Amino acid sequence: MGLSGTIDPTVYEGLKDVLQRYPTVTTVTYEPNSIVKQSLQTQIDPNRVIPPSGPEAPTLDVEWRFADQDEQYRIHYADPNLGFDCGWHRDDDHPELGPVHFQYSSPGDCEPEHERATISKEAPTEVLWLVLERLFEKKLPGLLDSS
Repeated sequence: MGLSGTIDPTVYEGLKDVLQRYPTVTTVTYEPNSIVKQSLQTQIDPNRVIPPSGPEAPTLDVEWRFADQDEQYRIHYADPNLGFDCGWHRDDDHPELGPVHFQYSSPGDCEPEHERATISKEAPTEVLWLVLERLFEKKLPGLLDSS
């Protein structure tokens, strides 16, 4: 289930810059560290999520890999206050949904739900910004308003 391919440190630098500029983000770190950059882990200020989600900081994890001309990524959000997580994944896990899928799970779900997703951007930094907008401006307000 892990992403395959190689890591491009310059891509991670650009992705980290995007995350540091996004208003809901409080911290961004390389995982496992700044030398071996396998992913980015971000903490979100729960008071900046609209509507606010609770006292604990949600997280957003970003992984990006390149294999030949293909790229794979996972941009995944988890909110411990709501027991909700979701993400946009471009990987080989659900080929029936096309190259990119959105997956989400709520408390009580046995398995995550999956649906086809379309990402109109190609540059990693633009993809990430688009996903952040979808997450914080559309998905989360809709989820939290309906609960």
